[in-house]
Amino acid sequence: MELEAAKLIAGALAMLPAFGAAIGLGLYFKAYAEGVARNPQAKELMDKNFFLILAFIEALGIIPIGLGAAMLFG
Repeated sequence: MELEAAKLIAGALAMLPAFGAAIGLGLYFKAYAEGVARNPQAKELMDKNFFLILAFIEALGIIPIGLGAAMLFG
């Protein structure tokens, strides 16, 4: 029973960085929306970097979820 409890705790702790990525995504979207609202002409320049950085932040959230699921169910 102790091994099962340790697996559950380890899996839950491994998923904690996903919350940080969610907060980071929120702050990133906020900054992007604010930047476009202040200078609509710069939207084309900002879009190029926006989706690249968005993918990196999203990957930082997905990887811990996968590791945590592997610990819980593996």
